[in-house]
Amino acid sequence: MRPYIIYLLLTILASLAMLATPAVTMISALIWGTLLIIASLHLDALKLVSLFIANLIVVGYVGGTPNLIYILAFYGIPAMVMGFLTLKQRGYYEARRWGAVALIIGVSVYLVVLYQSGGGSYFAEEVNQMVMQASAYYESQGWTQLYQQAGITEEELNQALQRIGLSLIHHLPAVFYVQGLMAVFLMLWLASFFAFNQVSERLKKKPFAQELMPWELVWLVNIGLALWLIAWDERNLTYYIGSNILVVMAVISFYYGLASLVFRIKYESRRGRIWVILLLAVLALFFPLSALGFLCILGIFDSLLDLRKPFTRQEG
Repeated sequence: MRPYIIYLLLTILASLAMLATPAVTMISALIWGTLLIIASLHLDALKLVSLFIANLIVVGYVGGTPNLIYILAFYGIPAMVMGFLTLKQRGYYEARRWGAVALIIGVSVYLVVLYQSGGGSYFAEEVNQMVMQASAYYESQGWTQLYQQAGITEEELNQALQRIGLSLIHHLPAVFYVQGLMAVFLMLWLASFFAFNQVSERLKKKPFAQELMPWELVWLVNIGLALWLIAWDERNLTYYIGSNILVVMAVISFYYGLASLVFRIKYESRRGRIWVILLLAVLALFFPLSALGFLCILGIFDSLLDLRKPFTRQEG
């Protein structure tokens, strides 16, 4: 009973911190979700369910229904799915996979509720305010004069800022999905890190360099690209569905592309490793978009073509 009381107190304190400090909500939420996953190593299913329900009661009572829906969609449900799979000895990567699925379903429901209740207009207004504040800041700092000297008028600058704001509004779903997926990855990783002496096989994680993007995700890239290209001229709903999918998949493929790059650097000679790192540093410094694109493409093709096979054969 003692572990249950400890985790009950810790998770409730973390949930209260989420609600009391909006500026660091994500950090507090990550700690909260991590504690829920670690609790699955010490509690049985009934106690884990009661722990989750107790936290929901506290969050709903103190923060109200809107906060409860948000926290459930982005952190609570994914953390509990991963916790129960950990309890059932399913393994780190299966827990992460189904935690991500739960996140996508939860955030999709959240977005439907958000847009039906007029929340989309609220976010659009917030983005417009950000654009106006950015424009005023540039003017106060004298950047407007610099742009004018470069041949860019104040009207053109404001139009560029408005286009950026409009693009951000159209890609709010992608921003939400990326935020949630980052939370899923980090919560489970933190649980594995802090429970290192109790990991056994339940939270055992492979080295980062050995992670490979599931080939099924490549189909999402293809679907997103197809929708994006089909509606290129119209810029309609189909176009933005495709572009939102591509934004989310760009972040995911970047993660796995970085893992693939780390894997390859491991097999370089010391001198070759230094040259590769220097080349990447220069590329990232002067051509950041090219560097990001390269890693995204590397993550996709590594999944499709198993580009690591020559290295693994050499190792064998």
